[in-house]
Amino acid sequence: MIKLIWKKDNQWKKLFPVFSRRPELVYLDNAASTQKPKTVIDWISDFLENDYANIHRGLYSLSEKSEELYYQSKYKLAELINCKPSEIIYSYNSTYCINLLAQALVNSWRLWKWDKVLLWNREHHSNILPWQTLSKIFWFKIEFINEDKNYNIDRKDFDKKFDKKVKIISLSHVSNVTWQIMEIEKIRNKIWEDVFFIVDGSQSVPHIPVDIEQIQCDSLIMTGHKMMACTWLWMMYLKYEWIKNLNPLILWWWTVKDVSIDDFSLQNNADKREAWTPNIVWAVSLLKALETIEQLWWIEKIQEHEKILIKQLCEWFQKRKNEINLIWSYESDNRIWTFSFTVSNEKNFNKIWDIFGKNNICIRTWWHCAYPLHKSLNIWWSARVSTYIYNTKKDIEKFFNILDKII
Repeated sequence: MIKLIWKKDNQWKKLFPVFSRRPELVYLDNAASTQKPKTVIDWISDFLENDYANIHRGLYSLSEKSEELYYQSKYKLAELINCKPSEIIYSYNSTYCINLLAQALVNSWRLWKWDKVLLWNREHHSNILPWQTLSKIFWFKIEFINEDKNYNIDRKDFDKKFDKKVKIISLSHVSNVTWQIMEIEKIRNKIWEDVFFIVDGSQSVPHIPVDIEQIQCDSLIMTGHKMMACTWLWMMYLKYEWIKNLNPLILWWWTVKDVSIDDFSLQNNADKREAWTPNIVWAVSLLKALETIEQLWWIEKIQEHEKILIKQLCEWFQKRKNEINLIWSYESDNRIWTFSFTVSNEKNFNKIWDIFGKNNICIRTWWHCAYPLHKSLNIWWSARVSTYIYNTKKDIEKFFNILDKII
């Protein structure tokens, strides 16, 4: 069975032009960004050649076609995460998104002086810095939840810090360093309904089924370029009641119903959150990326494929545990396809980065935008290897051949 799946994998690589043009390439930096299939590349080219125009304004065919495709991408994404298309909002990236959301919460008096925001100490910087910046201005407090010895949220510490002053809880669904899948539903069940609950799904939505009805968050952050779409496209689910009730900080023509010299009135839909000419082309790239995923396997099948890669990686890291320190666990359960590690006898992460690069193997090293977690673990850098649907057993073998030379 596994051999059949590996055979299919080799065929999938042909769908990505970069691998036919660079057959020696082993791309294992998918946690940062995925490669683009020919379907997406060709579709973007075709759209720009035949149908592109600005949207929201034109009653001519090009504008209408562009707007249709723009909203089709929202329908397809809503289908993926089980929400309404009207609850999908686009912007540039996850960092920009959380900044906008945090500012909207302050601007709507949902977060103010002496209130509390709860984060986990393993969060990506994009889910730390926006809150820290605003807290210096508006005097709310940030507290970080500790982790237990198994790298899970410390429930006792959570219970101690979760009180009536907590107005916002913002947590990653999958850690950017340990790659452990967090049980979001259990956290949701412990908090009150009036606490605004944000989930950063940047590393989960591309790889595991995520259902809004199950996790019951108020907002879910997603990233297009980690699922074969282009960069500068961030997606956010925002529950409809918050779309209506949160005041946006940035406004322009499409976000408002009316403007006079005395005042203005806002839209009551997702448009009031998109205060810019939208990234139409990259939204179309997301539509085609999601259609490609759907045609290949859909998310459940991607997860099924990656479980095989995870098992293989766990076994091979386990054999080298005297020389390699794998952050978190050597077990394959409850994790996604990415592994962070340090090399016992090597302190220079640039050297490791360089050796893999010179052998046409793309990995990532340093702190992965998660300084607080690395500091808490007393680790000053880590290397990261991450797979996707086009990676094969041969790719992993090449990676470990070079790693063995290093250790």
